[in-house]
Amino acid sequence: MYTRIRPLLEKQGIQVVVTRAQNERPDLLPRCKVSNDAKADLFVSLHTNAAGSSGWVDACGLMVYTSSGPETAACNKAALAMIRRFKEEGVDVRGAGLVHNIDLTVLAKTDAAACLIEYGFHTNQGDVALLKDHNYRDKLALATAQGICDYLGITYQGEEKPKAPWYDEDQKWAVEQGITDGMRPGDAATRAEVWAMLRKFGGAK
Repeated sequence: MYTRIRPLLEKQGIQVVVTRAQNERPDLLPRCKVSNDAKADLFVSLHTNAAGSSGWVDACGLMVYTSSGPETAACNKAALAMIRRFKEEGVDVRGAGLVHNIDLTVLAKTDAAACLIEYGFHTNQGDVALLKDHNYRDKLALATAQGICDYLGITYQGEEKPKAPWYDEDQKWAVEQGITDGMRPGDAATRAEVWAMLRKFGGAK
């Protein structure tokens, strides 16, 4: 995940510092020291979760840990910014997504606002299938980078997805038929908007 997230952030002009080399596994306190020495604005630890003592379990979904409340704390603002982006990408978030745990060393011993992301459970078959999918990991990386940018007050500059050749024609048709106003074509539709469009499409009065 780090190898996916780092280039996305660096393209936004963000300096990224890693707490370990690829083949090293330093203890937790030295990782905190790397962040503290760098005077980082944000510390993000990347993980997958686990539950149960053996076999597959039902527990699933993404979670983001911080040390404590309130939601106005910098660490929670960062966590919630990433959670919003995960939800926008359709990622399954476990419960509210935000969990507090003061006992996690990397959250308690870093000077910067700190978050720990559990991208899913490697003890759940469904999560494992998703995490093995490189397209899904790309989606997680993008949402992580966008959430970090949101927290830092940086407008994420990404490549626009190419439009299908029929896109403009169909948008024009829908507007001419009075089904939609054609605004915000890239946004998700609410249920109310879908109901309204279906009603108009069916010619209901």
